[in-house]
Amino acid sequence: MSKLQNWSNILVLLIATLGFGLVVSGCDSGGTSPDSNNLGDVSGAITGQVIDNATSNPIEGAKVIVAVGSLDTDGESFSATTGAEGRFAITDLPAVTADDGSDTGEDPSATYGIRVETPEGSAYRDAYRGQVELAYGNNETGAIELGANITFPLQKNNGSLSGQLGVNGSDAPLRNTELRASQNISTGFNAEGDATGGDLTVTSTTTTDGQGSFTFENLVVGNQVELYAQFNDREQLVTRKSIPDEGSAAPVNNSVDVPPFEIVDTSLEPGTDADTTQPSITFTFNRPVVENEFTRTDVPRTGTGGQNLDSEHLIDEIILLRGLKKSASSGDRINSEELNPDNFRQIDISFNDDRTELTAVPTEPLGDGINYQFIATSQGVGGLSGFGVDDSQFSDLYGLPVSNSGRAFFEFSVGADNSQPAVPSVSFNTDNPAINDDGTFADDVFDYTDETVTAPLQIDEIDDSQAEVKGYEVYYRAQNQTGRNGTGDQFVKATAVNPSASSNEFEQTFGIIPANDVDSENFDDGALEFTASVGAFPFSAEDGAYGPIEWKVRAVSINNIRGEFTDVITTGDSTQVEVDPSADITPSDSTVTVSFSEALSTSTAETTGNYTVTKNGTDISGDVSSASLSNVKAQSRTQFNTTEVVLKLNNDFTFGDNIEVEVGSSVQDLAGNGVDPDNNTATN
Repeated sequence: MSKLQNWSNILVLLIATLGFGLVVSGCDSGGTSPDSNNLGDVSGAITGQVIDNATSNPIEGAKVIVAVGSLDTDGESFSATTGAEGRFAITDLPAVTADDGSDTGEDPSATYGIRVETPEGSAYRDAYRGQVELAYGNNETGAIELGANITFPLQKNNGSLSGQLGVNGSDAPLRNTELRASQNISTGFNAEGDATGGDLTVTSTTTTDGQGSFTFENLVVGNQVELYAQFNDREQLVTRKSIPDEGSAAPVNNSVDVPPFEIVDTSLEPGTDADTTQPSITFTFNRPVVENEFTRTDVPRTGTGGQNLDSEHLIDEIILLRGLKKSASSGDRINSEELNPDNFRQIDISFNDDRTELTAVPTEPLGDGINYQFIATSQGVGGLSGFGVDDSQFSDLYGLPVSNSGRAFFEFSVGADNSQPAVPSVSFNTDNPAINDDGTFADDVFDYTDETVTAPLQIDEIDDSQAEVKGYEVYYRAQNQTGRNGTGDQFVKATAVNPSASSNEFEQTFGIIPANDVDSENFDDGALEFTASVGAFPFSAEDGAYGPIEWKVRAVSINNIRGEFTDVITTGDSTQVEVDPSADITPSDSTVTVSFSEALSTSTAETTGNYTVTKNGTDISGDVSSASLSNVKAQSRTQFNTTEVVLKLNNDFTFGDNIEVEVGSSVQDLAGNGVDPDNNTATN
């Protein structure tokens, strides 16, 4: 700072909460400042006037407080109260060269914090504060001193703004909407009283009532106010008004362009998997949904057939529908297929307290691994649609409909675990009369001539340890399959199982046993009992093949992931061999031909000791020189041919001889069944 100062150009620095102006004046200085070592010979004085900014009328009873350095330090303070002319004088202020009172060796100056406390009950703020720096100068007598004459122009804050607001495009008032009033207050003045900038923005808020009415109090008189309507993260300028003098309000009657009424968020991202079978789906709106009879969520429809719309409620207009099935794993992909379109799911819906969130929750668990559609809009699938948020009665508080109601069409699936399920344990059901206690088949249950074979099986225990299981697939391999004896020797899925899955549970239902009801009659001590059937004469084939049916099972998870197959178990012929009672003798060749009901084991059929032969009552078994087996085709167009054993004898006989052949039980079929002792003799 120069030693010679023009006091009329002294810079005034203000820090104000609402703001006040300081006008600083004084007389010209012509001398120089004293040496900084002689500060004890110098004192400061601050005089001035507190006036109304709009009228310049003096303000009596205002208390002016001056503190050395700053109001926020422990420095010494001085005060004075304005009189009838609004004037004050504070003298004998100490002169220092730094805020902390230390001597810096610089030209002497002084900084003071100033606070003006307004009279109680006045229309001004309770207090104003600022800061001023004074420099040396000569007074009229030539003495060197610090001094200033400051004018405080205070602004009244008893102005008001009121009115009623409506909504453009609607007859509804702008009800229950937050408003913001903003004023810029000038906080700096030069010596001539002109504003120099340093504006401070002051805001206040209120909310319109049910009719859109509002009032702002305690606004600064003479200043312009900007009025905004608040809509979440957006706001709309309503008007700009100048606040009139005390005693009159600035009226506002405007219509506001409000932002669209929208769905701004969903708790579950469309097209994703829910991690629970009862997902809570919440739609968040940018404004509250109006509360009326239609938007009730606690009462079902009172109309009939959907015709009386005035008697319906929102809960009737929202649909949760099973959509397309999720695909299986990539190694065993199954094409999706649409399910029964009438297969709706019941839901509970509710609003939060401020009605900005609508939440839908299924009343019962949904099937995992399945796609669903939440339909609360006119967009639908297969002719089905809901009209919840599209209904004219579903609006915000301004009567505006949802502008992006298509977002209320929501597709999702349930379940996200792609782990393979555990390998099950499969066995024959010993509770079935066809199965012995040791797991073998009872006699005469299955025969190689059977056109259809039904095997009683069981899953020994439901194992959800690796992934939750919703069912089991049954595969078989039998003699009647194409390529059974060639390179196409493959297992195929059984087409008939009982119990069988429904189309509501699986993307393809044949050959799958559901595992979702452990309390059903199909369970016994934790085991899932079922049967699997195979037709078209499965024990035999037209090319002469003959053998058992092989079975294996694999688990299917709730997300249609297939596990590994079980070990193979076998269903075989359990019927004993029968002998055709009529033997065919050929005297010229000394042979006896015996026919059997099915194909035989070569080793047992060609053992001569397994046959007892008598001629006219005399045992001639010792004369049997050989036994030759001829296993002809087991099946030809559903007609079964017999298997023959030709016995060669070393004994001549004629047509008149009575030949009888008794076959021993050691002769077995290909499944290991012996000859039936009640049907083991043939005679000519």
